[in-house]
Amino acid sequence: MMTIEALERAFLDLEFQANRIAKLKEIDPDHLHKFNARSEEVRQQLLQMGLHPDLHASLDAFDPIDENYQPAFGFGRKLLNILLLGQHKKRFLPKRQEAYFRKEVSERQRLYNYAKDHLSVD
Repeated sequence: MMTIEALERAFLDLEFQANRIAKLKEIDPDHLHKFNARSEEVRQQLLQMGLHPDLHASLDAFDPIDENYQPAFGFGRKLLNILLLGQHKKRFLPKRQEAYFRKEVSERQRLYNYAKDHLSVD
């Protein structure tokens, strides 16, 4: 069980890590793993606290970030990849992975900022 001070430090840590990930040109798996682990720790703590029902439902809906995410590569893309001699897949997969990771990090950052504001209300 975290204290309120530890939870505030965790929020600051998550915000710092999310900003670091947002500023990187390429997603670093180590930074992503640290953010994911800390995010899951804070999420579990907030779920145990039993805050506002809407916040609880939002937190409950989030799963940890899939660090091994591979985007769907359908038949049309496979055909295009064959016609372009494999160049399409080399560009497509990293861009989709990066977009997924950045979206997930920003959604969690937004949710934790909302939870932090919710806790700060006196």
